[in-house]
Amino acid sequence: MSSVHNQPLIFATRKLPDSYSEQLKSAGLALREQDFIQVEHIFDQASFRERLVESESSARVFTSKNAVRSLKKLLQAEANLEIPEKKTFTVGIMATEMLAELGIKAKVRSENALLLAQIIARNADVKSVDFFCGDKALDDLPEYLESKNVRVNKEIVYHTEMVYDQVETQDFSGMIFLSPSAAFSFFKKNKVDSKVPAFCIGATTAEAVRLRSDNPRICAEVPTLQGVIDRIIDHFAARPN
Repeated sequence: MSSVHNQPLIFATRKLPDSYSEQLKSAGLALREQDFIQVEHIFDQASFRERLVESESSARVFTSKNAVRSLKKLLQAEANLEIPEKKTFTVGIMATEMLAELGIKAKVRSENALLLAQIIARNADVKSVDFFCGDKALDDLPEYLESKNVRVNKEIVYHTEMVYDQVETQDFSGMIFLSPSAAFSFFKKNKVDSKVPAFCIGATTAEAVRLRSDNPRICAEVPTLQGVIDRIIDHFAARPN
């Protein structure tokens, strides 16, 4: 497989913070980065507030960090807003920790949206949920819950724009995908040698890669960006020279 200056080339479908880029480079890996999605934290402020404060649903669901970032933006705009306590279900460590910083403690955290939906459905007292998500959120969670007679109220709190750019892929030794949207956007105009692994932050993102390509998928053991970086470094360290 081709490489750049005899270094494996990792292509990230999102620009990485410098500290993570440096970890890859220190491990002898070359890196190229390009954003394949753009996120805007725009929402209907009145509707968002009402869903948080006045909803009679049994629980709240956050499956992404971006939804929590929008919540933080709302709370900054409405400093005196008091959010009633309610069962809260989350996907991912980062989203859970960010919610905790805002004073909202999650009852259950899961690694992906479908598994979380299965857990929610086993809570007999949860008859309806408020799902705070982006406009490109997958339908797996609401479809599963509604099949189990749990009503889902979707509140769109951020918007994702796809970036359908074509890039040269022949030198790729690995790819990084941190969201399903990035996978859908990247594979819209790009195809990569089927032997090149896609390193994914979690199972939902890996499934999005599977739907768009035949590339092998390697999930982070811990669903965080650091988990993805660790998996990449371990993978290439274990390869024969």
